[in-house]
Amino acid sequence: MKLALSSFTRIQQNHIGLSQWKTALTLGRRPFSSLSDLKAEMTSRELPSILDTNDPQQAISLSHALSDFLPRGSSLMLDGERQSMPRGYHLVYFPPKVSQSSLLPDGTDPFHSPGLPFTRRMWAGGDITFRAHGCALVPGEVKCDESITDVAIKGNEGEEKVFVTIRRELAYPLENLEYTPEGKFLVENRRLVFMRGHQSSQASAAQRAILNPPHKADFSHALTPTAELLSKFSDLTSNGHRIHLDKQYCQEVEGHRNLLVHGPLSLVLLLQTLQFHHRWQAEKHGKQPYTLKHVEYRNLAPLYAEEEMKLCLRRKSPNDYEIWVLGPDGGLAVRGTATMMARKETSEQMQTLPKGYYYPPPYPGPENSTIFTTS
Repeated sequence: MKLALSSFTRIQQNHIGLSQWKTALTLGRRPFSSLSDLKAEMTSRELPSILDTNDPQQAISLSHALSDFLPRGSSLMLDGERQSMPRGYHLVYFPPKVSQSSLLPDGTDPFHSPGLPFTRRMWAGGDITFRAHGCALVPGEVKCDESITDVAIKGNEGEEKVFVTIRRELAYPLENLEYTPEGKFLVENRRLVFMRGHQSSQASAAQRAILNPPHKADFSHALTPTAELLSKFSDLTSNGHRIHLDKQYCQEVEGHRNLLVHGPLSLVLLLQTLQFHHRWQAEKHGKQPYTLKHVEYRNLAPLYAEEEMKLCLRRKSPNDYEIWVLGPDGGLAVRGTATMMARKETSEQMQTLPKGYYYPPPYPGPENSTIFTTS
């Protein structure tokens, strides 16, 4: 209770700052004197800790949302035979705590915004490091500490882009209910890019160079994301960004041809496909599958609703993979690397879900697959 009250107090204090911050944005006043001191201002912001519960129902809802878009049998994949949160599923937990009135005009929260004139935001990439034991999917309080660790301004004058790196550290309390480094199970660096607003005609005219895939894939899976999938993922992540929800806004304000697929959504799809394929290959050869240790990725081009995207994997070594996503033109939209590690059983993993949440392995492979179901 003491932890929760402390966090609530910090959130209340932050809402006061948010109100002042949004007023400055609305009136067009920059809360900093020049671009040179933008980094100092942003990295000094005190962002509130976010408390959440690792409720299995959130993971189940995500699994159902993804079930029609992933290789058969992978939509409810567990991290091993224990009931741990699947790698990447943390992305639908710990939404920003912000009131509706504090949202910016594009539907995003103002915590990471550099302010005017950088009104357009996209997910540029990031990296995630998982601890071996992961996080048990048993309802309980978990904390996310967030900070802005870097701000970089790139581009010529008048065409600058602001790259903001947000560090998130996820931890659960130990037996004494204190949060310590030993309870940390995930560290993530998110990279957002903020761009100046401009007319849709300018955005539509911008031509992107098509980047060819680095290699032939060992395994690939094609899917076509729908507007309904984007809406569901926005709901699960409490993400009101209009580029994922409002087609007219996308076309008339942002200059895109359709709704944009969330950066975290394409990442979750890619990681689930990777873990599915890795486990199938390991069990096919009678080996113990590893679990995901680290992933690093860059978003290179937009992906759109109702257009095919292809998830691709290539194994470089027993523990390392190249991962990428191709757009409908065959060009790279996402590119990254992933590293696996041996599993480590802990008391947290030994906890089981209430009976009936998941059917355990054996894990189906592509040529002998059935979809897991929940009762």
